[in-house]
Amino acid sequence: MVLSLNFNLTHNSMTDGAEQKSEEYASQALKYGPDSPVALYLLASIRLSQSRNDEAAEVCKQSLSKWLGNPSVQPPTYDERISLVKILLELDMYEEALSVLETLQREDDENVELWYFYTCAYYHDATESKEESWKNALECAETCLKLYPKMEWDDEELRKSCEGMVEEIRASGISVDKEDGEANEDDEEDWESDEDVEMEDAN
Repeated sequence: MVLSLNFNLTHNSMTDGAEQKSEEYASQALKYGPDSPVALYLLASIRLSQSRNDEAAEVCKQSLSKWLGNPSVQPPTYDERISLVKILLELDMYEEALSVLETLQREDDENVELWYFYTCAYYHDATESKEESWKNALECAETCLKLYPKMEWDDEELRKSCEGMVEEIRASGISVDKEDGEANEDDEEDWESDEDVEMEDAN
């Protein structure tokens, strides 16, 4: 995975005691709220920490089925869905991750993590052609990096991870196609620049 080390889940460092407590907490949460998507994704993270990836993926699907695509159900909070996306990416569930990211984008499209995880999902997703997926990844990465100064984001590890994907994609020869409107704007700017130079020369 290209995910920044900051976003590696606790399965890399979870102690036996912490794992047991987390398991007990998840069990209690599911006892009182068996349909709770948050309790289910917590259980999925525990199964992932135990390298029981198939079980983790199945629990993630259960969690998503409780709210995704159902506007009558209150979704988990923004931060909870970000955490769920991390788990989905760790499990190579890229389509599901993209679906959750779309719900987040509708609520806040200026979140740096949102566009970073979009980049990761498209970078690794193989459902479309690699070229198409990497074009999408590059576009999302550029958005992510543009938001860094605007949002005063200071996670350098995430930035380096994002830049690494951008470098690899560009090295492959893939680039983002400009929309016709953007191309016309560039042409107009070039025309205006040439006109300004001519006027200066005349003066």
